[in-house]
Amino acid sequence: SNGIESNPHENTMRAPLAWAAEKASDPALRDLARLRLASVMLDDKAYDEALAQLQTAPDESLAARFADLKGDILVAQGKKEEARAAYKTVVSSLESATKAESVTLREIAQAKLDAVGGAQ
Repeated sequence: SNGIESNPHENTMRAPLAWAAEKASDPALRDLARLRLASVMLDDKAYDEALAQLQTAPDESLAARFADLKGDILVAQGKKEEARAAYKTVVSSLESATKAESVTLREIAQAKLDAVGGAQ
């Protein structure tokens, strides 16, 4: 077996996203592709690869979503302290947010923060 059937994500979704993450002419599109790619990698349990996608700071508009996903990956790795820091970044960066989407993301991040013991 060449392993293709063992991991459908690996081949079908990663390649176009990886291409867009590096080659798209629009920086915002590259950031969005990195976010999606990291999410696919998290599903694949490729945690280090997923975190690597999120290393470079994205456009301001995606910063909270990057931090939120980073928290999810760190939780999956059992790194609760680091996950707490990531979720706190989301909550504080969206403190004064008014857009419904941002408020929802902030509330979700706050719930995740509480779940990993961020209330102390």
